[in-house]
Amino acid sequence: MATIEFFGACESVTGSQHLLSVNGRKILLDCGLFQGKRSESEWVNRNFPFNPKDVDAIIVSHAHIDHSGNLPNIVKQGFAGKIFLTPATGALLRPMLLDSARIQEHDVEYLNKKLDDIITLEPIYTEEDAQAVFSYFHDAAYHEWFTVAEGVRAQFLDAGHILGAALVVLEITGNGKKILVGYTGDLGRKFLPILRDPEQFTSVDYLISESTYGDRLHEEPKVAYKDLAEIINFTVKKGGKLVIPSFAVARAQELLYIIHELKDTNAIPHGLPVYLDSPLAIEVSKVYEKYEKLYDRQAYESFLKKNDNPFTFTGLKFTPTVQDSKAINSANVPSIIISASGMCEFGRIRHHLKNTIDDVRNTVAIVGYQAANTLGRKLVRGEKSVNILERKNMPVRADIRVLNSLSAHADQAGLVNFSKNANPKEKIFLVHGEDKSKTALREKLVSAVSCEVVIPKCKSSHELL
Repeated sequence: MATIEFFGACESVTGSQHLLSVNGRKILLDCGLFQGKRSESEWVNRNFPFNPKDVDAIIVSHAHIDHSGNLPNIVKQGFAGKIFLTPATGALLRPMLLDSARIQEHDVEYLNKKLDDIITLEPIYTEEDAQAVFSYFHDAAYHEWFTVAEGVRAQFLDAGHILGAALVVLEITGNGKKILVGYTGDLGRKFLPILRDPEQFTSVDYLISESTYGDRLHEEPKVAYKDLAEIINFTVKKGGKLVIPSFAVARAQELLYIIHELKDTNAIPHGLPVYLDSPLAIEVSKVYEKYEKLYDRQAYESFLKKNDNPFTFTGLKFTPTVQDSKAINSANVPSIIISASGMCEFGRIRHHLKNTIDDVRNTVAIVGYQAANTLGRKLVRGEKSVNILERKNMPVRADIRVLNSLSAHADQAGLVNFSKNANPKEKIFLVHGEDKSKTALREKLVSAVSCEVVIPKCKSSHELL
């Protein structure tokens, strides 16, 4: 008997958690934090819809927090099995989970001061809880089969999404039968900077596929070079600052890589100051430097062959401390500020937006997915005023630009092509997408594949074997 239950990212794009039950064992595919409205996400993230003590193993597709960020909480609540991931994913999660814990502790401390002893709040997990997770990590290299539980073995393929991201193939044996289940995690794109292109499932019985951009097509990644150069030069000409809200993992490194190439080719001013204002992004960049073997051929030709670090260049300044970060705002010269968080919901980016968004000389470049109800989504929607920190109804006078060409997710065409080539025999389950994205992708897939295409409801259960 084998079933799968969908508990996260089944009616949204965040908080991925999919629970396999096989031969009396329970295997969790990803353990992500739900990101959205504070009141809603707080409850969802604290309370698992299953008993963590019953889970025997966890397979983590990649290090993004919406796929991995609740690992400390599940261990805190009694999970005691193995957590399988690629070595690069494990290396990324060490600073990332500690950073997530610090953010929670800081936010709770701030809120408790405001509540003035009316009620005492606690973080979902602490740095100590995050540190405890690392002893459960079990590295698994790409292409090597590993045993997950009785009757279940798995293999990682390169997802081409972020450093260490994996597609997961599960071989499940029971009732005298054997099936293959493919899980995309987040499927990457071809020809993105730095990393190799995604690999391909070739024949599975069931496919669990993300659908983030199931309703649209992306521009080619090379368009990002042209668009970013145009935005930078436009902002410099106005004497303003370019503020880029960025995910600390992958997107920040891609931006550094592209800006490095733009400077090398004189497409933008060579001495233009660039600030990487995110302690986590700085740490993640160091991890990226250690895994050169996962880079693509173009990265080798452009940088490694010349012993050049893709992520450092003339004019780049790391600002690890709060004092360093504050000093950026006092520098009244054209510059580029790359800061987290990518959806503008927390972190230093809020302070930079507060200091720049009401000035027509400045530009805000949105370079990643913005979930519903986030500040980033409000900027993308073109709202004329927003609340940032203690400032209410701040007028949005800065130029807001959206670059879709840098997305690390496959678009509709990529998802359809991947699904067809995976040749699923029984069903495709569409997860990790907003309703319109999943519906649009399902319509395309129905005519492209011969199996049933299902959009599972949260907490729904489906028999596999």
